[in-house]
Amino acid sequence: MPKIAIVGAGPSGLSLAAILEKTGVSDYVIYERGAEDEPPRGGCLDLHTGSGQRVMKEAGLFDLFKANSRDGDATIHRLYNHQGQHVYTWGEGRDAPEIDRNQLRKVLLDPIPKHRIIWDKGIQSSSRDPKTGQVVLTFTDGSSASGFDLVVGADGTFSKIRHLITPARPSFAGQIFLTTLIKPNNPFHDTMQSLCKAGSMVVMGDGKHLFNSRQGDGHYRVDVGILGAENLASSGAVDFGNIGAVKDFLLQDKYFGTYSNSMQDIIRYSEGPFRPWIMYHMPVESLNWSPSPGVTLIGDAAHVTTPFVGDGVNCAMRDAIILCNKLKEFGVTDKAVAEYEKEMLPYAIDVITRSLASGRMFFAEDAPKSFLEAMRSNPLLGKTDDY
Repeated sequence: MPKIAIVGAGPSGLSLAAILEKTGVSDYVIYERGAEDEPPRGGCLDLHTGSGQRVMKEAGLFDLFKANSRDGDATIHRLYNHQGQHVYTWGEGRDAPEIDRNQLRKVLLDPIPKHRIIWDKGIQSSSRDPKTGQVVLTFTDGSSASGFDLVVGADGTFSKIRHLITPARPSFAGQIFLTTLIKPNNPFHDTMQSLCKAGSMVVMGDGKHLFNSRQGDGHYRVDVGILGAENLASSGAVDFGNIGAVKDFLLQDKYFGTYSNSMQDIIRYSEGPFRPWIMYHMPVESLNWSPSPGVTLIGDAAHVTTPFVGDGVNCAMRDAIILCNKLKEFGVTDKAVAEYEKEMLPYAIDVITRSLASGRMFFAEDAPKSFLEAMRSNPLLGKTDDY
């Protein structure tokens, strides 16, 4: 049985494995619930120098990352108010290349031997053996595994490993994105290109929010942000199987009916389907646990946050760096875990706190007023560059 079990092949789990390979620690296995050919969900990411890019360097993947990422105009964010006026730009010249999630996964998989990842192996539950105290993983196919020196929960927001360390659960942030797209053959694509160019556009005002970003294949991902109930998708408020009904729902006065026609057109011309993306975060007061023998958490499993400072995945990849360095220094021991968590938890608290504050500005009634004031005085964004 390998010494280390990594549960989850998202950015944090694969970052950890890629760095372990580079450092010569190859006694691990990754369990991933998804299929190998199943593309990861989510839009493109900008990797920061002190976290995401650092993973690429420490794993010996920086050149491959650069070949699969986009800089220049791709890093620029253009801010509009809800009447369609361009009011601010940020990100010009910033060293934070964009990379699609599927490309990021391919890069991180490059050094990892195929036999180290078991795909289609979802975790049903985790527990401790009452006699040995070791972590037992029970899979959705009915099998189980144990005997690991360390189990690393990299299994996201609703982690099946987290309860072994803390009873804390993610909290609903009150915000929801309905995610859709505009493809290159869409008649509105040229207009989107004039608004976003090769980067992203952010629209704020009247308590709502749009985030639109160009992806590597030229289509635009459209995230339509509203304040609503956590159970919106199942509440019957709108039939998510009916694209026209979702658009009518979003364009009512309660939501984007007060936006300019040019901004409403982003919704009108979106192609659907509209996928609900519910915003969660770990309560910062819960990030105070004591180390638990033989188990730890990285990425969203440890500190899921809202996306309003763009640090979530960078923070997750930073976790992998810290944990790997502690394992190298102290071996696969509880001491390594304790030292890792001592460094990880305060940083995660900072990221979540900044993101919640930024999110309130994104959805403020008078937005983008307070956001602009913050950006010009004490920016909340991109702090991982400082580490």
